[in-house]
Amino acid sequence: MAISQFLIYWVYIMPLMGDQDILLVGSLWWLFIIDTVLIAAAGYVINDVFDQRTDQLNKPKNVYIGPNQLSAKSAWVYYGSLVMFGFFIALYIAYSIGKLHLLLIYPIAVGMLFLYSKSFKKLPLIGNFVVAIFCAFVPGILLYAEWDMLFMSKFSYPSGYLPFMFVFTSYIIFAFLATMVREIIKDIEDVEGDQSAGYKTLPVFASIRTSVNTSLGFGLLLLLSYGIWVLPFYLDGVYWFFAFSSIFMFLITSFILVKIYFATEKDNFSQISKWLKFLMIIALIVFLCNPFLPYSIIRDIL
Repeated sequence: MAISQFLIYWVYIMPLMGDQDILLVGSLWWLFIIDTVLIAAAGYVINDVFDQRTDQLNKPKNVYIGPNQLSAKSAWVYYGSLVMFGFFIALYIAYSIGKLHLLLIYPIAVGMLFLYSKSFKKLPLIGNFVVAIFCAFVPGILLYAEWDMLFMSKFSYPSGYLPFMFVFTSYIIFAFLATMVREIIKDIEDVEGDQSAGYKTLPVFASIRTSVNTSLGFGLLLLLSYGIWVLPFYLDGVYWFFAFSSIFMFLITSFILVKIYFATEKDNFSQISKWLKFLMIIALIVFLCNPFLPYSIIRDIL
């Protein structure tokens, strides 16, 4: 998360806006990234607190809270410390940029992750949806934080604004849909432990086949979404990159969907989950390798 936010900010937002227009400058930029990481870290801790029983069944080698591990009481203290530390950082950032209303994002994010760990993840698709929203939130929060200045660049730098928005929107949509697919696959992996704990995830509530079909549905939407990836390149004439990136992503995603369709064993779904991680890494690389600013430079070289 930290690396992706750093690179996204450095590759996209700073070239478009210029140092004089950016709100999150200097230490504020680093504090913003740290605060996002603290929110995620707190979410992981509280998730482990509520998942002690299912983790013993689903991933016994990766249990961090329980006998001979971190006590539940210590985990709650750790969680509270992360939340409070993150809140004060968020307060400082909001005050420094003169936008105290942005502080509301912090308790909403922390509260949603708490409810996810306590209740939402036990319900069909709702927990998956919440996690997917937060994965889209990682790049999206950068866009939201600098939205006023970014909107002004629509008039000061119109040739850069439109490709920028297409590229950013495509990545946010990708983050959401790819995470939905992966979260459903993870629920299939954990079906035995979730069922014994009384969870009503999609594989428990419906069936594994229904879950597979649902993940394939989101996967097909993911394939269709790659059409948005090509728009900024089409608008700027960089046809070679749009052809390579879109076809490459399309082929990897199609390969994963075929593996999902034919998967039957837990090991199959575990491998698919790893492939989806790989897809997310590739998507980030493609996203960071196509900034709107160097388009004219690339075109001149070619």
